[in-house]
Amino acid sequence: MDLKSEIKQYAKSLGFDKVGFASARPFLEEKRVLVEREDAGLISPFEESNIELRCFPEELLPGAKTIICFAIGYLTLVLNENDKQSIGPSGKISRYAKVIDYHEVLREKLVHMVDFISQKRKGNFKVFVDTGSLLEKAAAQRAGIGWIGENTCLFVKDLGSWVFLGEILTDLDFEPDEPAENLCDHCGNCVRACPTGALFAPYQINPFMCLSYITQMRGNIPTEFRSLMGNRIFGCDTCQEVCPKNLKVKIPNHQEFIPSMPVETDLLKLVKMRNAEFKDVFEKTAASWRGKNVIRRNAICALGNIRHKASSEVFKELLNDPSEMIREHARWALKRM
Repeated sequence: MDLKSEIKQYAKSLGFDKVGFASARPFLEEKRVLVEREDAGLISPFEESNIELRCFPEELLPGAKTIICFAIGYLTLVLNENDKQSIGPSGKISRYAKVIDYHEVLREKLVHMVDFISQKRKGNFKVFVDTGSLLEKAAAQRAGIGWIGENTCLFVKDLGSWVFLGEILTDLDFEPDEPAENLCDHCGNCVRACPTGALFAPYQINPFMCLSYITQMRGNIPTEFRSLMGNRIFGCDTCQEVCPKNLKVKIPNHQEFIPSMPVETDLLKLVKMRNAEFKDVFEKTAASWRGKNVIRRNAICALGNIRHKASSEVFKELLNDPSEMIREHARWALKRM
């Protein structure tokens, strides 16, 4: 068995669902698109601003030859069936934020992968899990992992877009796999369903209008977006939920993603959440990174949007909250009532 086959076999033993090899040549077409987005002011603060770093892998690892791409599905039976039952009005959290933070799970697996490869052949390696500069969706498509849909998400056959991605950039030279065929149906469901119009055309998104970004932004949410949030607490899955490619997918049920307790979605509990409660429920998920008050702020908006009668007294109490951000959104919610 050659090393490439051994790597794929070992990756499967670690729980990865898909593995592919891509050339580390520059992403020239992607660079053209990024320059257009930059000129239009459509690069979000969550993205690497240095386009050269993003499009030229050799800038990230001198002598880079190969990008080894990995995908793992995060849907679990617990996630699908056993959300914590809310006594009061319930909010919505994106599926990826209901599981154990993928950054740590994938990074640990990729470090094991690097150790495995290093024992077979010496080389230089760099690991990426979402937070790096590498264009991971473009690399995954080039490596045959999946295709980029009109909603800009990476889709994997049988798993849909409910996947996490990770990469190893190396100066070892491997034969690349065939790029993935684009299987998007071009039905337009995702563009039509976008709650804010952020997905304004196929493959084109204004990140500053995306509710996934808005629910994670710091400070006060612009008033024009507060009512559009609906009952969302963190993230937005709408463009994925309406996609035909996500209707019938496998549930990999990787146990390492299942949290010790379900995330809290009871809005009345969330707006009053203390530090200890936040730590217990959210600390190990991707929803924790912006802190407690962002979750509370979003829950206030959600309660205001559903006009829950008992919430008026809660909003009045929150007018004395130490956080001006919380007080501002409580005032807005009261007016909604």
